[in-house]
Amino acid sequence: MPGPRALLLLVVLAAAAIPGAAGSAEETGVRALLADGEHLWTRSPDPANPVACDTCHHDPTEVRGWAAGFPKVKPLPPPHTRVMTLLQANAEAVARHYRVADPRPAATAITAYLTGEGAGLPISPGASPGQPVFPERIRDLARSVKRGERLFGRRCQQCHRESVVAPSVRAFPRARDGRVESLESFLERHGSPARPLAWDGPDMADLVAYAVSHLAGQPVGRQRDRTTKEKP
Repeated sequence: MPGPRALLLLVVLAAAAIPGAAGSAEETGVRALLADGEHLWTRSPDPANPVACDTCHHDPTEVRGWAAGFPKVKPLPPPHTRVMTLLQANAEAVARHYRVADPRPAATAITAYLTGEGAGLPISPGASPGQPVFPERIRDLARSVKRGERLFGRRCQQCHRESVVAPSVRAFPRARDGRVESLESFLERHGSPARPLAWDGPDMADLVAYAVSHLAGQPVGRQRDRTTKEKP
């Protein structure tokens, strides 16, 4: 079963998805997603591979702080250092260590689990609690936010306002209409087919970094403002 923080996020996500969602299909779907994420965090899907995520990442303080620190710069081997969302980083790790054909489902579940573990911590893109802050990475993240702002202006601003849609970020990953959905998957489908935005690409990370920049200092997992009429 999910831990207490994951269960807290379950309530938050269910309420954010649809008001009065207690006992709904959405709540059941999120509960299953969190349980799946915890299972994948603690057990490899390959019976022949005993190494799971928590084999190496077992410090609860470190793990709890991850979701709050994304998007962040991932120091990959040159020249591949780039800003990544939590889902993108998880997908890369799942593909490398669990060696599944499509890392996205497992990465989405793990992202939901880690977000649940971090519920209540202040959102601090680029910095995890108790971890050193690297100024150059913060500058790279600031440049990513600027790129995301320009991207939002080209793709989204005609129909959406940043201050209205940014809080909706906290409703993901979610379960809706029988489908599990990450923020990146939603944005990938939401845009114009003529201007595709890949869920695992750098443009997606920039756009998410811009949205999350409006939430810095607010708690992970906080229910979004229902007074707004604009929903994803």
